[in-house]
Amino acid sequence: MTKHIHRQIVIAFSLILAVCIALTVSFYIFSRNGAQVQHEEAAHSLEATAETARNIVNSHIQGNLQTLVTLSAFIGYDSDEGLPPQQLLHDPAFLAQLNVVNSQNEFLRMGVVDTTGQGSFVLLDGSSQLEQDLSQDSAVQRALAGEGNISFTFWDDTLGCYVNRYAVPIYQGGVDGPVIGVLTGTNNTDALRELLSPSLLLNGQVHAHIVNSEGKFVVRNQTYFISEDARSIFDTPAFSDELQQTILSAFAMNESAFFSLTNEGTLYGVALIPMDVNDWYVMCVVPQRILVTDLSQWFNLQRITFFVIFLLVILLTLYIYRMMRQNNRSMNKLTYFDSITGAYNRVRFLQEMPTKLTADPKALIVLDIDNAPTIKDLYGLERFNSLLRHIKEALDQQMGPTELFCMGRNERFLLLLDCAEPEQVRQRMSRFFSQIRQFRVSEHQNYQAVCSAGVRFVTNTTPDLERAITEAAMTAETTSGSRQDELIFFDPAIYEPVILRNQIEESMDFALVSGEFVMKLQPKIDLVTGRPGGAEALVRWIRPDGLSFYPDQFIPVFEKNGFCVELDFYMVEQACRTLRRWMDEGRPVVPISVNQCRLMLYEAGYVQRLCGILNRWNIPPRLIVLEVTESLALESIDRVRAVLIGLRSQGFAISMDDFGSGYSSLNTLKDLPIDELKLDRVFLAARDETDEEKRDLVMKNVIHLAQELHITTVVEGVETIAQLDFIRSMHCDLAQGYYFDRPISVEEFEAKYLPLPPSDLA
Repeated sequence: MTKHIHRQIVIAFSLILAVCIALTVSFYIFSRNGAQVQHEEAAHSLEATAETARNIVNSHIQGNLQTLVTLSAFIGYDSDEGLPPQQLLHDPAFLAQLNVVNSQNEFLRMGVVDTTGQGSFVLLDGSSQLEQDLSQDSAVQRALAGEGNISFTFWDDTLGCYVNRYAVPIYQGGVDGPVIGVLTGTNNTDALRELLSPSLLLNGQVHAHIVNSEGKFVVRNQTYFISEDARSIFDTPAFSDELQQTILSAFAMNESAFFSLTNEGTLYGVALIPMDVNDWYVMCVVPQRILVTDLSQWFNLQRITFFVIFLLVILLTLYIYRMMRQNNRSMNKLTYFDSITGAYNRVRFLQEMPTKLTADPKALIVLDIDNAPTIKDLYGLERFNSLLRHIKEALDQQMGPTELFCMGRNERFLLLLDCAEPEQVRQRMSRFFSQIRQFRVSEHQNYQAVCSAGVRFVTNTTPDLERAITEAAMTAETTSGSRQDELIFFDPAIYEPVILRNQIEESMDFALVSGEFVMKLQPKIDLVTGRPGGAEALVRWIRPDGLSFYPDQFIPVFEKNGFCVELDFYMVEQACRTLRRWMDEGRPVVPISVNQCRLMLYEAGYVQRLCGILNRWNIPPRLIVLEVTESLALESIDRVRAVLIGLRSQGFAISMDDFGSGYSSLNTLKDLPIDELKLDRVFLAARDETDEEKRDLVMKNVIHLAQELHITTVVEGVETIAQLDFIRSMHCDLAQGYYFDRPISVEEFEAKYLPLPPSDLA
């Protein structure tokens, strides 16, 4: 139990105890003077009767308000330590708890209203009312201003009866905090009417009501001389004009009024006593002859009534205490324990870890289950959870009193072991791994969990324990991927690629928006004319500070996290922008090839989005060549074929890149609608004369086959004149490589290969 919750419980019970003591003392004094009161004049008897009625109603109202105040205190502290206030007040889990509380008290409906006046309510039948607008409700407005109150009587269509709404403010973090909402409870007006039942007052002879300062009925009971359809005490001839003025003057001064009146020959005593609730008054009417009878039975009844109320207060106090304890235990379990294994969670681990650390190093270990996705997919989530519980039990058995473990994020265990040397860690983890392997994932197969563990040594001077956990987790991710348990110790050098990857992923979105990705062009030279027959767009990432990320650093990251899709669309956009400018300037125009990653072909609306880019820049599709790798084509040939046919139908040219770099298949030339075949640089490599003969034969036949299929051929990686002469002898169409030019800026490319016509230069 937290200190804050404990303090609120003490305050709440102190207030309840004070109310009980006050009631007890008041009743004791009242009873002690009963004999004397019995012999006093009729006016005093009537006053005592009215005060009793007022005390009963006030106690009931204050009891209900105190119940709401006690509950609101816990809600306020929940908002201080958990969800944001406006989210908490409408959270389904919170409303479910409120529904449980509502089912165990006398309110017909309970709810919460946020500071904008939007309310959510639960009813006794388990139903709920959400998004109710109470911004104009006076009781809610008073509660938002910090005043607990009860509303005037009104008709409720949902409940089908006259009701009163109780409303108290919810303070964030205690009564000194800001008001973040209102807790309400709605009760049938009959609850107040029953408290004023004639059977409870002066042997059933007193008729009691509640009226406001205008004389209008708030709660009315049986009446001696006021008609049933009357809405005000003044709607009867028995109240003369003079008497009305006397009563209104007393109301204006917030004073009691005692008087007599006659109706149809019977003399009645009337008392109006302020209740200190809103502007309400208790009104008691009794025949004068009753006031002089023996009051002993009335006192006995009051004693019984008091003890019933006192008992109810005690029972309610015990009930609230029990509910608070249960809720606190539930909250404590949710806050500090994992729901699947029952082990500490990361929050509790971080709280406890500093108390376990000393000047001597300890091993902070992140234990990961490498084949967790496979286990969940093949054997189900429940079986995987059983594995987690098995690991928890194994750790329980081997943990020492100064050691610690928890169930962390992403189904990983965090361990803090009393091991100062790597060899000690290896011995301990070997035993852990052995116990984990004893768990059979399947009864019919010898399939076991494969674990990896990253180790980072820490002491009580380690500045950032959160970072230490992250470093241990990243270390665990650098395993070789073998099907054996692995234990790896933290090394800053191992962590550097992770840091680089994080830097790339943190800045990639901004880099795309701010134009840090720059398009470079490398010419594809026509071997007949010697002029460029096209250009390949290659991306470079140049940061504003002048530093750069190399393609082999960021491209694999983008292919893994899916950002390559947006980058490829960006490169198509840059190519279209460049082509549009060339056309507007009157320059010669050559097609630009743009690489397309694997994920692009699985992107919903891929073809439509490409066409949208070209239409926006008014670029003919024949000027954009879309390059796909041979490995992608072989990966899912049916899917790739369907997409490429769609692209061809829109006028795009298709190029197969890196042909020959992997396990090439000539069937791809037959099965896929390609316009250009790019032979990988491996065709130009030959170890000896035998290799050259084989290479010449393979290249000659591949190029000949491509030409027979009306596919343009391009050889990549041409770096020497000898290689150029060789591919010319093979009758290849285009060549690309550093022999001609490196990837250069658009400005360099157009100045070197696409100069403006002489008339434009002049």
